Amino acid sequence: MKTAVIIPVFNEKSSFNEIIRQAKKYVDVVIVVDDGSSDAKRPQVDTSTGGIQVLRHQINLGKGAALKTGCEAALQLHADIMVVMDSDGQHKPEDIRRFLQVLHDPHVDIVFGSRKIGRDMPLVMMIGNKFLSLAASILFGIYISDTQSGFRAFTASAYEKIKWNSTRYSVETEMIANVAKKKLAFREIDIETIYKDDYKGTTVLDGVKIFINMLIWKII
Repeated sequence: MKTAVIIPVFNEKSSFNEIIRQAKKYVDVVIVVDDGSSDAKRPQVDTSTGGIQVLRHQINLGKGAALKTGCEAALQLHADIMVVMDSDGQHKPEDIRRFLQVLHDPHVDIVFGSRKIGRDMPLVMMIGNKFLSLAASILFGIYISDTQSGFRAFTASAYEKIKWNSTRYSVETEMIANVAKKKLAFREIDIETIYKDDYKGTTVLDGVKIFINMLIWKII
């Protein structure tokens, strides 16, 4: 099966190339989506080794939009499996292999990477994440222990069923809502996450917006 990893990037550091190099070991193609980085901070991606595509948004559209651009490109390349991961060094590229191993089971449509809850996870993030997990369970009848993890993988056919409208940080939760609505088979695997000092994940305000969106998705 042809595999692709999609990595959205926005004003990322030069070390980003090492993430791409490591990820390429486990997939056929790496698709980088530069979501409107400024000229001064635009990442310079080394494509000399082949199997790496770079797509660019002229303006910043948000993580959800960048992921959709990358997934649509993967479809054009006839990818059977898509892995999505963050670009800030939080995720270990070697875990990609574990996602792919689970998806080789024909009865699994999507795999969620779940971060371990412990001292390393910021307290506000821990509380917010658990609240959203409980909300998803009540509203959609699906429990995912880490709703906001950006490391996950799915088959191309599953992507067609979970396509999202969210352009920003609600994308991860909308995927979960769509998995529940379409009754797709899912698995969770534990992943180790490295939290950086300049972590750019969801804020408390983002969490409130996500919960409001969840209520809307329940209605429509």
